[in-house]
Amino acid sequence: MRKISFIRLFMPLLLAFAVSSCVVYHPHNVDIPLLHQRGQLQLEGSLSLSAPLFAAPAINATASYAPVNHLGVQAAASLTSPHYYYLQGAAGTWFTSGNFVVEGYLGYGHGRSLIDSTESGVNRNYQVDGNYDLYFGQINLGLADLADGHIDMGLGLKGGYLTPNFKQTELLADGLTQEVSSYADPSFLIQPQLMFRFGFSKLKFSFNLGYTYLTQWAFDNNYFNYDRLSLSAGVNYKF
Repeated sequence: MRKISFIRLFMPLLLAFAVSSCVVYHPHNVDIPLLHQRGQLQLEGSLSLSAPLFAAPAINATASYAPVNHLGVQAAASLTSPHYYYLQGAAGTWFTSGNFVVEGYLGYGHGRSLIDSTESGVNRNYQVDGNYDLYFGQINLGLADLADGHIDMGLGLKGGYLTPNFKQTELLADGLTQEVSSYADPSFLIQPQLMFRFGFSKLKFSFNLGYTYLTQWAFDNNYFNYDRLSLSAGVNYKF
């Protein structure tokens, strides 16, 4: 009786980890910097989790800089493993009115996913390997340096065109490989994001919540799944 109860209790968790091995794309919560003065440099590091398929946690880093008035540049990276990563660069403009900030960026992102897995009960090894490119624009709105510089909050909306190129390969017993299926259907991407930071004038704790919708990519697509929701927490430092 105890054994059955244990299985019932932990089976959903085990299934979640089994499915997570097939998540090849998840939302990337790049920092919403709310640049508002020339020479401002902002660095953020965070840890993110995604759902509902529960991809492995990712470590994220973003650097944003305003070299002159009304010009912003940004670089970001997300790392789940050496073979599961995302890199992004963007440039744009920003304007302020009091504490209110509006930003607009155009950019390009590239990611790769390599996943090894074993189908339970079938004893068959396979890999899901591939990459994707994202061409995007993003608009951010927010309030910076509220409460004497201790609080920032913002809303971002990213829209883009994502081109995936993935394949599933079966690893045969004799060391050979055989391609079983592939996925390369482009999609339009829509990703809203919420940001909240609090702490000190320069160092703040940051929280980001993002949601991704891909128009042509089926949510549950066998070996080529993607997550929709992402939550990140980290620290942000403004120079």
